[in-house]
Amino acid sequence: MYKIVTAERFFWEGIDLNNKVVLEGGTSWGNTTRIIVNKILENNWNTKLISVDIDDSHFNEIEDELRQSYNQLQLMKGDLSNLDFIEDESIDVVICNYTMSSVNQFPLRVLKALKELYRVLKKDGQLLITEEMPLWSIDNTEFCYWSKRSRIIKSISVLKAMPHFNEIYPNDLEESLKIVGFRNIECQQFKEKIDAELATKFLDKKKQTLIKGSNDLDNDNVTKGFVQLTEELVKKFEGTEEFSAPAYIIKAKK
Repeated sequence: MYKIVTAERFFWEGIDLNNKVVLEGGTSWGNTTRIIVNKILENNWNTKLISVDIDDSHFNEIEDELRQSYNQLQLMKGDLSNLDFIEDESIDVVICNYTMSSVNQFPLRVLKALKELYRVLKKDGQLLITEEMPLWSIDNTEFCYWSKRSRIIKSISVLKAMPHFNEIYPNDLEESLKIVGFRNIECQQFKEKIDAELATKFLDKKKQTLIKGSNDLDNDNVTKGFVQLTEELVKKFEGTEEFSAPAYIIKAKK
């Protein structure tokens, strides 16, 4: 969902999308879609891009913006753990930018998704994954905002009986890739620069879910408390362009 800034060189190193079919796992608001399209246009690559997301609410907006500059984009609604609409060994490169923690909302589903990505990739096809590092310590001072934001978002989801993002430690994700059959696995950890506007936009979206959704706990004090926490955190970072968050990139081959 967020831009790849700090580790962009490592991410794109050795990646040539010319005459390739690329699958983006997790379209969301189209931020990574735009990054990929810009990279294709910059290099004058002939590339077909398929972008898949379980939520198609932003598809029209993305298509309207990109259709004049790039006409090989196909947006498809679907679950990454069940890509039955994509043929075996038909994809050259898979890019998942902050997607696996979303898939991992449901226990073990990330393994099903990795298995599907392995299936659709061609022999020697490449898999690129960017993910958030799990943050559990409330005493974390280096990533204070990111830690608070993550805990508030997850707490709201729990209050509303909704699944929430589950970040994966890189060594656990590496082991999962090996189980599925991937090889030549590389990993790099880094501090990512997160766009503050996008991050607070998502936080505010969660607040609206809290206010408008049903509440079977039936406790207005709890709801008001989390609304207050959310608004205070958003206000604190008004005018901030970006902040740091821990992340990592994994590259693998089929």
